[in-house]
Formats: sequence, C-alpha cells, structure tokens
Amino acid sequence: MRQINFILIWGLFMGWDIFAWAFAPSTAVRARLPPRISEFDLARPTSFVPRSVERETRSLENTSLCALLGTLPVRRTISGLLPNSSPVAVLGALLGVLALAVYKRRKFLFAKDPNVAAPLPDGTYGGCPLLGNDFMSRDKATGLSAFVSRASKKLGNPGVFKYLAFGRPMAVVSGSENARKVLGSEFQKGGVRATGTLKNSEILFGKHNLLMSDENDEHNYLRRLVGQSMTPEAITLAIPTLQKVVLDQLAPLIKSPRAPISMEQICTDFTLDVAHTQILGLNLQDSEIPDFRVQVAEWINGSVSPRNLLLPFVKLSKAYKARVWLVDKIETQIEELRANGPDGSTLSSMVFATDDEEGQRELTQEEIIDNALILILAGSETSASTLTNTVLFLGRSPEIYKKVQDEQKDLVAKHGESLTRQILDKDCPFLEAVIKEAMRIRPINSGAIRVPTDTMVIDGKQIPKGWPVTVNIQLTHEHDPTVYEEDGSHMDVEKGFRPKRWLDSSTRPAAEFMAFGWGPRYCLGATLAMAEMKMFLAIFAREIAKFDLVNNKDIVEWKRMSIIPKPNDGTIISAVSVNSPSKKTTASVDIVA
Repeated sequence: MRQINFILIWGLFMGWDIFAWAFAPSTAVRARLPPRISEFDLARPTSFVPRSVERETRSLENTSLCALLGTLPVRRTISGLLPNSSPVAVLGALLGVLALAVYKRRKFLFAKDPNVAAPLPDGTYGGCPLLGNDFMSRDKATGLSAFVSRASKKLGNPGVFKYLAFGRPMAVVSGSENARKVLGSEFQKGGVRATGTLKNSEILFGKHNLLMSDENDEHNYLRRLVGQSMTPEAITLAIPTLQKVVLDQLAPLIKSPRAPISMEQICTDFTLDVAHTQILGLNLQDSEIPDFRVQVAEWINGSVSPRNLLLPFVKLSKAYKARVWLVDKIETQIEELRANGPDGSTLSSMVFATDDEEGQRELTQEEIIDNALILILAGSETSASTLTNTVLFLGRSPEIYKKVQDEQKDLVAKHGESLTRQILDKDCPFLEAVIKEAMRIRPINSGAIRVPTDTMVIDGKQIPKGWPVTVNIQLTHEHDPTVYEEDGSHMDVEKGFRPKRWLDSSTRPAAEFMAFGWGPRYCLGATLAMAEMKMFLAIFAREIAKFDLVNNKDIVEWKRMSIIPKPNDGTIISAVSVNSPSKKTTASVDIVA
C-alpha cells in the first residue's frame, strides 16, 4: 500500500508539472496556477516533490526531467511528433509513460534481497521519478559534494545510504573499512564489477586501457606492463624533465612585472607540458605547444560531455577530432621509438615493456595509445586542480607557506640547487604533508560507479545485487575520526588546513586517506603525480618570496563541474619574486573562468 500511495502522490505532483508545460502559452491558465508554479517561467516548468518524499535540495527545478520537457527544443520535438494532438492528449501520454516507468521500477526501487537479513540502506527517493534526487546540486562553499554531505549529515553520517539517480537506487559508501570492502572485491567472485560502458565512451577513450578493462586477467596484464613506466627508476629518469618544465612555467611569474595571474592556468599548462614532454616524449616546437593544449582540452572536456556520450555521430564531434589529432602524434612518436630506441618517456617504457608472466608478451599498438591517453586524462586534471588548491590554501595561511620555504632553504644549503627524487621523497616531509593535507580537504568528488554481482552487506545494510554503488572519498575524509570536528572546521580551507598533523603518527589520518583510491584500480600514476606536485611546489617556494590572493574572500566559491573541486576564480595571485629588484613581480596569463 505504501508503494501504491508513493507512486500515486508522486504522479499527482508530476501531473502538475506536465500540466504547466502543456498549457504554458495560456495566460488564463497561468493565472489560475498555484503561486508555487506561477512564480516561475512556465516555458521551463518547475519540479517539486510531495512532502512525504523528502527533497535534499532547493534547486531541483534546474535539473529535473520536467525542466527538460519544458525546454523549447523538446517542446518543438513533441509538437512535431504529435502535430494534431491537443495539450490534454500530450498530458495524458506523458503521464502514462511516466507512471509506467515508475511502476516497472517499483521492485528494483523498494525490494531487498530476501536471503539477506540486513535491511536496505537509509535514505530517501526524491525529485523527478526518472532523474531522482538533485545529486548534481552544489553550494558556493562546498561545490559539487554539497548534496552527499547534506544527505549524509541528515541521516547521522552512516557508512552507507541511498538516493535516487536516473530512476535507479544509488548506494553511497564511505569510511575506509567500508570502501576497502567494496573496492577490494572487484574481480572477485560475488564482488563488484564495472558498469557497462557506452559505445561512444569506447570511441572517445578507447577500449583497451586500464579505465575500460573489466576482466581480471586483462586488467592485471595491463597494470603490469603500463606499470613499468611508473617504477621508481622511471620516475628518477623523469626528474630533470619535470624540473625544466616547472622552471619554464614559472618563468613569467619570476621575471615579468605584469598583471595578476591565474594559478589554475599555470598549473594546467604545467601538467599538459608534462604530458607532451614526459608522458609522450614529444619534441614539440614552441608554436605547436598551444595547439597541443587546446587539443587535449577539447578531447577531455568533450569526452565527459553527456551530448557526446549519448547522441549519435560522435565521430563528427570536436572531441573525436581532437583524439584523432593526438593519436596521430602518438603513432608518429611510437615509430620513432621503434626506430631509434628508448628515450626515457612514459610512452617509451610502454613501447618496450615485456611481460615475463606471459612469455615476453608486449603491449599492442592500440593498448599503448589507449593507455597513454588515459594517463594524460588521469594526470592533467587532478594534479592541476590539487596544485591550484594548494596555492590557494598556502595563500590563506602565509605562516604555513613560510615553513615550506624554510624547508627548501635548508635543502639548498645542504644540497645546493639540485632536486633529485631522493631529496623530494626523503628530505621534504613538510612539503609532502602540505600536498596530502590539500588532497585530504579537497579530494576527488566521488569514485567510479560499481555494481555488486551478489548482494553485499556494508555497515549492517544490504546493497542488493545490481544496485549501482559508489565510494565517496570526500565523505570518507570528512568523517575520519582522527581529524573530525563537530563544526566541520577540519574540512575548512583555512581552519582545517593543518599539514603538521601528517608529521605525527597520533594525528596522521593514514587509515582514512584515500585520495588515490584503493584496490585493483588504485591510481597507477600516483608516484608520478606526487613527484610532479612536489617538484612544482618546491621550485615555487624557492623562487616566490611571497604572494597575495587577489580575491581573498571569507568564503571560497567552487566550480560546479570539476573532478576535484577548485575555486571559481582559478586562484588569482600577485607574487613577489625572490630575485626581483623591485620585489614586486606579477605575471599576466589569461584568467581561466
């Protein structure tokens, strides 16, 4: 009976939405609508849910299916399909489809595995039935993680809870013990598996890489061979290249007295330059570097665009054309490597890698290309965002930046200007603590979606077979008992930024720290990423005497769509160079919006 009432009440409120859409041109009807509806533009009807179906956000009307139905292109499409239909007929048809969709999903939404005693996770199904809770909502102070943080707190911060996403129940898991149970079970009997990939995803990303592999043997084989490019020896060879790239990127900041600079652009350009110099080993001319950056941006941004993932003719998109451009560069470089031998790049290591466990098997051309692209995808966005955030945190805490500088001054006195992998790994404990603290406060928003092949029990709640489940790193860090503060200050970019906690075993959040993931999908490039970030910040601290945040607001506003949250303004700074005669050196770079 509760299920029937749930569907009827939901359908009633959905009916109002579609009614508003169907009769939007009529001012007479608009005038008779309740204030809740008439206060919005009915060309884009509102969405709301009954009080019995608790809503987690105030901005549901912006992302619901009902808002989509009210957009002009969709209305024109429906009018074209049903040219002679009355608004009432359209209303009836849409309500029928909606009711049927909800009815067909009722068992999947509410039924638990009868063979498992544990109950379903707590949580509510809210929002539009075919889209669900407004899980893409954000607030200025939190960013994209706003919904899960609010929902978790409302439920008492459980280790697992549920919400509705695209008409399906979604289980959110947090806490290191729970996360490891989920992530560590992949490729095991009864464990989780990757969700099926869209055809367009395979076209844009390739299907022979670590991201797309869903078979245990294939995944292990790829990790063994691609992993040969990420060994300590390989990172040691990469250090001189990293140092040169950092100095090239910071040169305008050090020498040119110009306008304030966006650190997001500096850090993004840095990681992309690492991509073409170290990962691919390309010998690009100065005139070719901007084009490389544009092509990578087109490919990455377009490859996560819903339009490119869902609609046909993806091979006509800018993202696919950018992929073709990049693949051509990689293929040319592979030919040169095979002709001339290794050059110390990551691509070179993959080209000449052999698998002793499978009779000297080598990576195919397609596997080399697909994994080289994935390494660029994984390394550029995340490292650039973390560096941008770290500079923001240091700008809000000058006393901590001073400690980073003091550590580097001691190293220069001891070793000179050189920076080796051993120095970065062994002699920069405070610098490493700064980076880890930045990743603790602003990690990746959420993990990839997995699906249990058998019902799992997590934190005393069952996640039925077939339910999508995601491990939320942000919540795991937020609920870490080692650092937790009731007022949430431990996640604040200023009050919570305490790198010294990492230097003491009693305060170090080691168990709950999962910035690089866990299990078979643990970030293969974590060592290279840490070397990149340490090198960048070490040279930054040596060359920049002091810097100020141009937009030093009390509340940092965060970008809506970012794998790792980063500030809206891109962390704009005005810097003083160590060697500047005027002691006021600023640089000019186009500010990333």
